[in-house]
Amino acid sequence: MEGKLRSENTREMVLKLLSKATDILSLPFVVHQVLDVTSGKKSSAADLTEIIESDPALTMKILSVANSPYYGFVKKISTISHAVVVLGFQEIQNLALSTSVVQLFDRRGSEFTERLWRHCFAVGVVTRMIAGYLNCRMDGKYFVGGLLHDVGKMFLSQYLSERFTEMLASMESEENKMTYHKLEEEYFGISHAEVGGRLLDSWMFPPEITEAVAFHHKPSVFTKDPVFVACVHIADLLCTVKGISPLKEYYFLTIEKSILPVLQGLKENVSTDDLVSLIPQIDLEIDRQSNLVSSFR
Repeated sequence: MEGKLRSENTREMVLKLLSKATDILSLPFVVHQVLDVTSGKKSSAADLTEIIESDPALTMKILSVANSPYYGFVKKISTISHAVVVLGFQEIQNLALSTSVVQLFDRRGSEFTERLWRHCFAVGVVTRMIAGYLNCRMDGKYFVGGLLHDVGKMFLSQYLSERFTEMLASMESEENKMTYHKLEEEYFGISHAEVGGRLLDSWMFPPEITEAVAFHHKPSVFTKDPVFVACVHIADLLCTVKGISPLKEYYFLTIEKSILPVLQGLKENVSTDDLVSLIPQIDLEIDRQSNLVSSFR
């Protein structure tokens, strides 16, 4: 009972902190301008170009990503106006949002933070790889959803760092019999997935990306884009099995088999064994997308 009361109290504390997230973790003003333009029905490519070009750092990030092998353009994209035309409003919006979130949390130094970022970038790359394997239409949301799937864990580790450190120490003690996910519920009364979903919602991310983050451990929950959520879920697990994880075996979960019918609508007779067989390709794909990863960092 004491543990339950403690987790309930901590949950209230986390929710209170999240209610102030837009003050604590405010995205740059230029990103809000990008959101206004991309959501406006009468906005033009010229309007969006003008706003992005007013921020040299964002301009450099977008051009760097646009010219990475991820998009595979043969001709170099040297201007924002060209990037807006070939990528489209939605993709530019996703890039502006995700690069800004990465900068908010990109605090190098601790071993855990470094491992967590490595995991997140890997999941972003592998989410897109799985989407391709399932014959999905390629879309930048796959990388962004995978990249940000553990943003809630970043929030907990950085803004409730004392309690998070205590939880990690408990997890690694010889007496511990609980997985990371159980301990997270015990210590915070809320999952990192829910925290991440709430954060992205407060930053006005597209609903399908917000849901992919919020339900990446519960892909069978009804969402706007169940295939997208399933891709993030699978990528997270495959990277963990591969050993690209900040939490070693404490993080391990199994693939939710209830998502298979959704995937089989795209690729006939696909099985969990087929998905696990993709693991040997992960290193190659991460290496192939190394320019994309460095563009975000």
